[in-house]
Parts: sequence; structure tokens; C-alpha cells
Amino acid sequence: MKALRAVLLIAGLLLVTVVAQTQLSSWPFFVEASTNGNPGIYQFTVPLHVMGQSRDDLGDLRLFDSENREIPYAIRVRREVNDRKEFAAQVFNKVSEGSSTEATIDLGENPDEHNEVQIETAGSDFRRRVTVEGRDGSGAWRTLRTDAVIFSFASDGKIAESDQVSYPTSRYRYLRVRVQADELSDGHAPEINDVKVLLTAHEKGELTTWPVNVPSYQLLRNQGAYASSWIIDLGTRVPCQQLSLTISDPSFNRPFQVETFDDPENPQLLASGNLSRRGGEENKPHVITFDHEEHVRQLRLQITDYSNPTLSIEAIEAGAPARELIFELKQPHNQPLRLYFGNPKIPEPHYDFENELSGKLKTTPLQSSVGESNKNPAYTPEPLPLTERVPWLIYLVLTASSVALGWILFNLARRTVREGRVE
Repeated sequence: MKALRAVLLIAGLLLVTVVAQTQLSSWPFFVEASTNGNPGIYQFTVPLHVMGQSRDDLGDLRLFDSENREIPYAIRVRREVNDRKEFAAQVFNKVSEGSSTEATIDLGENPDEHNEVQIETAGSDFRRRVTVEGRDGSGAWRTLRTDAVIFSFASDGKIAESDQVSYPTSRYRYLRVRVQADELSDGHAPEINDVKVLLTAHEKGELTTWPVNVPSYQLLRNQGAYASSWIIDLGTRVPCQQLSLTISDPSFNRPFQVETFDDPENPQLLASGNLSRRGGEENKPHVITFDHEEHVRQLRLQITDYSNPTLSIEAIEAGAPARELIFELKQPHNQPLRLYFGNPKIPEPHYDFENELSGKLKTTPLQSSVGESNKNPAYTPEPLPLTERVPWLIYLVLTASSVALGWILFNLARRTVREGRVE
């Protein structure tokens, strides 16, 4: 019995090894990722050379440990986020007591998460303290915020005001907002006109930037005016949302436009506007931000010069929101980890880890480092279609089909002739 178990164990290990080798043969490239080997949540920014050889959505990436076990991951695109969602809510039970006024808000049964109230009060030139509390059903009120302030001041025709109060994200059905009178400007408790409940998300983005070669310019005409054009090669197909231009000219004011140029017959406009600098201003790079991110290899920058000389562009830098790959090591691992990529046909993994990410990012992930791209020695290219491997086969099939069709037509003709003679 012990011998049988040993044989089954060895067979199982061999099977796992064969399956792992079969898995790893699906990707032509890999990079090595280093950690300290301890359990924890890690992250690294997906480097440019990985993005350039992967699918646009990075769905072909797979992370394996040193024993060829797959490690779930999530990709976080670090775009700047400013989202605002307003909830349907009923304001009731407005009560003034002493120098303060409070209002209760009902968000209904099973409300979604919320984290901000917008409080509209009467009057101007005030600074009023606000307290926000929450509860479910008939339970006790729990304090969400006590040190908040709303204000409104006017001077020289300009108004500075803030009527929003944030608090920790919650799902309380009821909120109670209490607004204190301004001791200096209010003679009585302030009037609360309305309260809106919001879910807001403010997240600062993070850019990946890289220098690109400054190409030679071409002279042309744009709507009859003299213009200059630069075809900017990003080196590979990558996401791009901005260009930063270092221009040496001391002063200028020129219209510009940036287009995709992978298909010269069908360029797509990404940005337009004016590049300008006054004499004596600091020589800062001019940043052109596109309306949306584009996966592209070539861009065309066109600047209308009119009767002016072509601008001297000394440097160009491209940029896009960083892609962070986040993963978890649940036990100590030997180094290094390997990230495989470059198979455009493989389906997305859809790990459960993606849905758990918000809960796992309560603390800042540990940083992992990534090396240079390597060719995968175990890679086995997908076999070409039979018609490409044996190109003469299609001609053989067509010839055989033609002969068979000719034979059928010949027999039909003979039969028709015979039947005609019999009649």
C-alpha cells in the first residue's frame, strides 16, 4: 500500500509538472518580478516594454511563482477620478433648538454607500459648524463627523463658499445633520433649505511617462497657411494620453492639433488648441492632454506657423495613466516570480481577487520590482493553419474538385444524349 501511494504521488507530481510546462508554453515573453518573499500584498507598475507586447487590456498577463503555481492578480489603472452620485432622499423633521438647526434624511430601505452631504442654508457671509450622525431603524445615533464647517463669503463681486461635508463611507438609512449658527454673523438658528446625500470619489491619478525621439519636421499647408508637422513614433503600440513638449523659442502663439497616425488615410483627432509663451516667461514644457486615452504607435503633431519660422522642439515626452499590477503572497515564496505575456488569443483570467481588491487595499501595498523582457524558451507557437503549412494542398483540392465536377457533367451529358436517342 505504501509503495502504491508513493507511485501515485510521483505520478501526480509529474502530471502537475507537465501541465505547468504546457501552460508556460503559451506565452512568448516573460519578466521577473522580485519581492522580499514574505506574505503580503504587493504591487508594481507594468513597464512600457510589457505593455507594448501585450494586449491593450493586459488580459494576457499571467503571474507564476518559482514552482509554476499561478498567482491571481488585479490591474488598477491610475486615472484621476472625480465621480459624484446623488441619492434620492427625503428630508424631514427640521427642528431649530437654541442656536442650531437639525434635519433628518431618509435614504430608504437598503441604501447604497454614501459619504457626503451637501447642505443648502439661508444667508451669506457665515462660517457654520456642522455635525453629521447616522443610524439604522430605531437604533442609537452614531457620530460620523463633528468638526466640519460650511461657509459663504462675498467680496469685490467674488464668492468663496463650501457647502459639502464628507464623512466615512456608510450605508446608514437615516442621517441627521445639525448646523450651528455663526456666533459673529447669525442672530438666530440658521435655516436649512435642503440636504442632498452623495457618494463622491476623489482619487489622484499617477502617470507613466517616457521620452520619445524628436523626429524631423515636414513643411505643409493647413487651410492655406504655412504649417509644420512631426510624425512621433512611440516605439510600440501603447496607451497614451498626453504629450509634453520642450520648446526653446522665447515667445510664440501657434494653433496645434494632435492626431493618431497608425492609419495615415484615417487619422483621428485627439487634441487641439494653442501653444503660447510670452517673452520673459519661464521655459516650462507645454503639456498637451488628450480628451481620452488612445492605444497607438504613431502620432502626428501639426503646428500652424503662418509667416513665422518653425518652432524648435528640443524634447518630447509621452505619458499615460500608470497600470499597477497588484497581487497577494499568502505564504513565503522563493524568488523570482515570473510574469508571462504576449499571447493575444488567450482569454482573460477573471480572478476573484479583482472583486476583493478594495478590501485588501486598506494598507499601502509593498513595492515589487520588475526586470527586462526575456524570450520564453518553453514557448510553443500555435501551429499555422493547414493551408499555410501546406500551401500546395489547396491547389490539389481545387484540381481534384474540378476533375470530379467535370466527370459529373460529362456523365450527365452522356445520359441526356442516350435518353434523346431512345425517344
